[in-house]
Amino acid sequence: EQATIDKSIAVLPFVNMSADTDNEYFSDGLSEELLNLLAKVDGLKVAARTSSFKFKGSEADIAEIGEQLNVATVLEGSVRKSGNQARITAQLIKVDDGFHLWSETYDRELDNIFEVQDEIATAIVEALKLPLLGHDAKPLASTSAENFAAYDLYLLGRHEARQYSEQSFKRANEYYLASLQNDPAFAPAYGGLADSYIYLADYGDLPQGEAQQLAREAVDKALSLDPDSPEAHAAMGVLLHNMSQYQAAGN
Repeated sequence: EQATIDKSIAVLPFVNMSADTDNEYFSDGLSEELLNLLAKVDGLKVAARTSSFKFKGSEADIAEIGEQLNVATVLEGSVRKSGNQARITAQLIKVDDGFHLWSETYDRELDNIFEVQDEIATAIVEALKLPLLGHDAKPLASTSAENFAAYDLYLLGRHEARQYSEQSFKRANEYYLASLQNDPAFAPAYGGLADSYIYLADYGDLPQGEAQQLAREAVDKALSLDPDSPEAHAAMGVLLHNMSQYQAAGN
């Protein structure tokens, strides 16, 4: 049991240090992407986004966070974004004594944000490899997005979708469509699009039947582009739940 807990991490929401507070969507999105990358590492237990993100803006200390999330390490950081430049600082902390296992600062152009995400996640795995995972941790898979504009618009859509109102879901829908105009092969945007259709039926006046049909088309497209897309499978779960297929949604 102790060995299982030791090979564990929670990714806290990165703090937005940009002059423009509207850039918070970007720091949240980076945190989520790092979480998704680390979740692909065999042998590493990663706390769910809904669990780790509840500490956003919290003054809880690392020991308390680690105890509540049942993890041995915590990744925290900050993002300072200006135009097409970003300074990303990340640090990996041991819960039991508060000591840093690893820290790094990245100054990058955002055209290469996907490479930066992979680089940070790989560095974390390397920091964990010897004490926790041994020498055999497998390499990480890269993200599937082809350009920063598509990814940025997708993050804006995700940010709007968390506001839970008819207007915010309409804006999210527009951002996802704009993302796909920039990169028609970006599967996560199709997953977000499917979610937005379902919620526009719940929060707006889109008929349920039409919403389910549109969502199904978007999910099928996402899965055809990337059968392993977490966003696509999550959207399928939302759709099946909306269709009262609860057992299938749980699978």
